Amino acid sequence: MNGATTMRRATLSSTLLLATGLAGALLGAGACGPDRAPGAPEAPAIEDDAGPPPTPELPDAGADRPVEEAKDPLARCQDSDAAFVRRAHLATLGRRPRSQDEVRFYTDLIRQVDGGAPLAEGAPLSAGRRYAVLAMIKTSQLDYLRRWTDFYLDSLRVVRASESSAKCFSTLLSADGEARRKAAERVRREPARAQGDEFSMLDLMLGSLESDDVSSIYVANLFSIVSQSFEGANADPVKLELARRQNFGARFSGAYLHRDIVCLRCHNGEASVTFDPEPSKNRFFPLPGLLEKGLFTDSSGPPEKDGHDGIARAYGVFRFGGFSVASMADAEPLPVVLPNAVVRPWGWTAACGEFFSEISDDPAGVDALLGSVRGARTSMWDLSAALQRGFVGLRQHGLSRGERGEIPNPDEALAYLVSAHIAEEVWREVIGTPLTVAHYYPRSAASRGELLRVTEAFLASGFSHVRLLLEVLRSPGFNLQAPEDGCADEPYAFSPLFDPWIIAEEDPARRRNSVGDAIAPLSGRTLLSAAHGALDWPAPSAVPIADAAFLGAIGVFVDDGQPGHRGLDFQARLVWEDRFAACDIAPEGDFVARLLEAASEQPDATVADLIAALKDRIVGDPGLGDAGEREALEQVLGASLDAEVAALDPEEIERRVRGVCGALLESPQFMLGTLVPRGALATPKLTPPDAAYGAVCARLAAEPPIDGFQVECAAGGVRLRRE
Repeated sequence: MNGATTMRRATLSSTLLLATGLAGALLGAGACGPDRAPGAPEAPAIEDDAGPPPTPELPDAGADRPVEEAKDPLARCQDSDAAFVRRAHLATLGRRPRSQDEVRFYTDLIRQVDGGAPLAEGAPLSAGRRYAVLAMIKTSQLDYLRRWTDFYLDSLRVVRASESSAKCFSTLLSADGEARRKAAERVRREPARAQGDEFSMLDLMLGSLESDDVSSIYVANLFSIVSQSFEGANADPVKLELARRQNFGARFSGAYLHRDIVCLRCHNGEASVTFDPEPSKNRFFPLPGLLEKGLFTDSSGPPEKDGHDGIARAYGVFRFGGFSVASMADAEPLPVVLPNAVVRPWGWTAACGEFFSEISDDPAGVDALLGSVRGARTSMWDLSAALQRGFVGLRQHGLSRGERGEIPNPDEALAYLVSAHIAEEVWREVIGTPLTVAHYYPRSAASRGELLRVTEAFLASGFSHVRLLLEVLRSPGFNLQAPEDGCADEPYAFSPLFDPWIIAEEDPARRRNSVGDAIAPLSGRTLLSAAHGALDWPAPSAVPIADAAFLGAIGVFVDDGQPGHRGLDFQARLVWEDRFAACDIAPEGDFVARLLEAASEQPDATVADLIAALKDRIVGDPGLGDAGEREALEQVLGASLDAEVAALDPEEIERRVRGVCGALLESPQFMLGTLVPRGALATPKLTPPDAAYGAVCARLAAEPPIDGFQVECAAGGVRLRRE
């Protein structure tokens, strides 16, 4: 067995061991199943799950104070500014810092804004840290837009592995940012039949992120859901229509409501089989307000009517036949109202779908019921308008709740459920663990408290993605100290925020969370963007449709049959290794090639210098470790770490360095987002000029002031001047 194989297998083995230890924290019960992990004993009573009863008596969220306000030990275990910078880069931009100098620059920036004052307990997001995140977004706008466009595409379950989706969601029609922002504004404020300049959904997503209001994405995408459907061969037209609505409705429920109508019979905002009035035994913590009742008139879902059950009524609005122009390709299309106009919503491109302006009574006789959208003649024209109205109401005054928890405005109930789901999706992408379990509700007071906090902040900001992201980064769960720091008085000191199933442990001392419960794998998309970003390869979103099998294997959403997952199992790691072990996706002019070129041009540059810069770029740690790691590296490289790069065979050293690169891309330090290097680290000798301190500072100094501060670069570091 050669050195490269030894290192690769050792890295893979260590990663698998860590992942196996994490599996229990990341798995939940099946949908609508028992409220405990499969095979676990009945959960014992604990004191930490105290919370208000989910009844209409009192919509009280008193037990849901943000974690830092509750004086949870979690708030005392905050890591350094440098650690925050490393984690915030990955969370915000989908890549790690490109150098130690970049980490040092943003750390200096934080201290400049905060005046060098230590971080106050319970205030994990200081003004300096907030400023640093805004500066990251400003100077790396393309990385930011690419990361979060990919995120929203996956969150909305857009099937990109199809030609029709590619034309709508992957085609940029406007290079003008102002035109994109105007399209987003039109979708936010005008009815869907209003017309304007042509745009694609990609244009709309970019415009929404650029104008920092993502509500328009969810309004417009409603039409995308029903623009195309499966064929039905010789099926009865009405039965085919109902089957299609089930498919559309399931996508809507998962991507918008985060509810399953079947599950509402046992778990809803008014009652649950896992609720117990005894606080120490309660396992059900809904958000305040009877949201489901406001949406369906009954908390358990729409009541049956005329032989149609609640599911058929809730999904009755998802008309396809006689509404989508694509339905006319059916062998027996449903009737269309004549005369009629064909409309492209808000003037978007025809590739995203065309629809009839008027529709007939439902041929299936379903009396639809979804929020304020009711009756036998409903469609996306109505649902999009309802969601628009709901967003407007929440933007103006938040969610209105009655004395007994009732939601008088069904449009606001709809928009609130969508907003809470967006908030949790962003939380899960950044933190790595969800705030709800399989029945779509939080299982602990800590989880509900954080979900309520980030959701309400999202509403108050006018659906700002940046504000939502900052609220997630503000959580004490984001920038925790490493387990070896021993910040808490006991191993299991935290409320069950990361793993609510821990309360089933037989040992009472282990019924709370530890720092280890916060360790989570990166999502498949983030793994890809981090790898491509570190090595300067083309953006992973440009991966061709033919790579759908690879994307599905590593947990990226592909289609309803491959919905994605977090964490790589054994087979997925083999697929990842097959793709990245050689570290040569686009070798011409990538980071490794430029690094080798720079090393060969410096006569005194050693192999150790080369590897230090490579490790710094990929995992953020330029150190060469102990004697064991140094010996393993020399075996893999076939050369002494003290050897001068210029004296080595160029092709051979490149092949071997790429082997080290591949091993780093498979390491736990790369695949687990919460692991960051410890302490102050030296800047590698071969740090690229564009990643040096001065270059990073110059990019920010060229931008307009942020929060009233203008950056000035000096030989000794960075200075801030208040404008």
